[in-house]
Amino acid sequence: MLAGMPRPRQARSVETRARLLAAAAAVIAEQGIEGASVDAIAERADRTSGSLYGQFGSKDGLIVELLDASKDVVAESMFADIEAATSLDERLAALWRNFADPPAAARDWVQCEHEMWVWANRPGNDGARARLAERYRAESATLAVAFDEWADEGLMAPLASSREAATMVVGTLLGLEMIYRLDPTVLDEAAVVASLRGVLRAHEGAPAGRRRSARTARPARSARSARPALTAVPDPSPLGDT
Repeated sequence: MLAGMPRPRQARSVETRARLLAAAAAVIAEQGIEGASVDAIAERADRTSGSLYGQFGSKDGLIVELLDASKDVVAESMFADIEAATSLDERLAALWRNFADPPAAARDWVQCEHEMWVWANRPGNDGARARLAERYRAESATLAVAFDEWADEGLMAPLASSREAATMVVGTLLGLEMIYRLDPTVLDEAAVVASLRGVLRAHEGAPAGRRRSARTARPARSARSARPALTAVPDPSPLGDT
């Protein structure tokens, strides 16, 4: 029994990592990524700046892990909602709900994404901009796979370019979430779902190299196999200078 228990030093390391992630989320929400200095995050976590560098290597590494950890929480919630959905509208509503009102453990996720977008587009942050662009390309690619699966299940018409449609849906979700965050009363779920359905309808068509019927193309797989966006992607390069 004792063999499976973490040693005191290991337990403190796990606690330190968790405290730094929580502190980073809080400081970034208050001051933005640029204002969230290593010292401020370490002080909020009641740890030293050396602990932060020891755990994550840099502020960039901490931010990447914070975003990926939050997205994992959102993704699991989204997968569960989609797995229970039986129609296209219900699946689109699941996408929206997890953008607009993510689980409590990832409440600051989208705001942190917005902060990262602003920071990445500052002059001199080319590495951060490239990293963020890759993240969104990966999310769109994953959502495009989901759309193809949904078409195979007969829930929607095939798309001429599922990748392009996915990019438009991700952009629509982010833009609507920004409006919703300012004033939740101006948007309701039905209107958002109708907008997302309109984006998909605008991209309907026989995809090149995929002329089979959506109903006969291949056996439909479960909703979980067609996982939507928000999965973590490998970190090929640092975000940029801190």
